Amino acid sequence: MESLIIEGSETLPYVELQTNGNIKIEGRALLEDAYQFFQPILNWVKDYNGEKLILNINLEYFNTSVSKQLHDFFTLLNSKPKSIKISITWHYEEGDDEMKESGEIYKDLFPRFDFIFNEFEEVVG
Repeated sequence: MESLIIEGSETLPYVELQTNGNIKIEGRALLEDAYQFFQPILNWVKDYNGEKLILNINLEYFNTSVSKQLHDFFTLLNSKPKSIKISITWHYEEGDDEMKESGEIYKDLFPRFDFIFNEFEEVVG
C-alpha cells in the first residue's frame, strides 16, 4: 500500500493519506462531483489494515455533496475492525459555529471515533 496525495485548489481540498494511518483533509471543498473525488480516498481506506487511523480535518467550507461523501467516508471507517483505533481532530476557525456544528453532528453519528475539536484563530497574513 502506498500513500495517496491529492493536491488541492481553490475548490478542491488537499488530501493526504499516509501508510502510517495519518490522514489530512484541508481547504475548501466545493466539488461538483464529490462522489468521483472521494472514490480513491474510499478505496485507499478499504485497503488499509494498520492499527490506527489519525484524521486531521480542517475544512473551511464544504458543500452538501461533500457532506454526503464525508458521511460515507466515516461510515466506511466505522466498518473497519474494532481493533483499529480511529481518532479525528476536527479543526474549525474561531467563531465558525457552522463548521463546529458539522463536526459535532459527525461525532454524534459515529460515537466509536475519538473526536477532538480544535478551535483556532484566523491567521491574518
